[in-house]
Amino acid sequence: MAAPAGETPGVKLYNAGAEHFKRKELDQAIDCFKRAAEADPKLYRAWAYLGMAYAQQGQLDPAIEAYRKCIDIAPDYHKAFNNVGELYRRKGLLDYAAMVFKMATEIEPKISHYFYNLGITYFEIGMYSQAEDAFSKAVALDANDYEYATELAQVQFTQKNYEAALNTLSRFHEAHPEHARAAETGARVQMLRRRLEQLKKAIPSSDAGSKSEVRRAPLEEDDENTKTRLVEPSQDTLPGHNDPPAPKP
Repeated sequence: MAAPAGETPGVKLYNAGAEHFKRKELDQAIDCFKRAAEADPKLYRAWAYLGMAYAQQGQLDPAIEAYRKCIDIAPDYHKAFNNVGELYRRKGLLDYAAMVFKMATEIEPKISHYFYNLGITYFEIGMYSQAEDAFSKAVALDANDYEYATELAQVQFTQKNYEAALNTLSRFHEAHPEHARAAETGARVQMLRRRLEQLKKAIPSSDAGSKSEVRRAPLEEDDENTKTRLVEPSQDTLPGHNDPPAPKP
């Protein structure tokens, strides 16, 4: 059966694959996306969705390869860079992850969670000042995000910059008194205030700012990060068809 006017065979296969993907029929989706890419090698979003499908199956290396082919076709497609970074991170290749996350922020510097992903990766590597810079940029782009604010405070706390950590958390707490985790944030603010008072009493002022023996020290009960994530291919219009709604993560 011929494809409708304006819909190429590659686009038809892509759209069929996207429907399978939405229904979590990953094997069928992968088959369609592979065939779509063969039919139209420039259809970069077929490669992007193929990478996403492989990733959801836990096939990280094929997923990375699919995203690389997407990037070869569309070198400014920032979502692919972010997703490759997350896949490297899952593989434990943190230096590569940081490099690719940084590329995503350079291509699209207005997406806050790209900076968050970069900050988390720098933190895990132990590059604390770079992590603080990345988290600060995430907060500047979205001051309403609890995770951004608490991770910025965390890296400041880990560097023993307790006053900066207190200021970060206090600003968030004061701006969002009705937040679902307001009680937890308030408790952390009080903990930091007590810590600063103890330091003022116990440590000479010339040593209070010392950052020796830096290590990750939890702000009370430090939640394990779960926010770094893959992002869905964009919702641009293909000839003759729109992308289906992105499935819920």
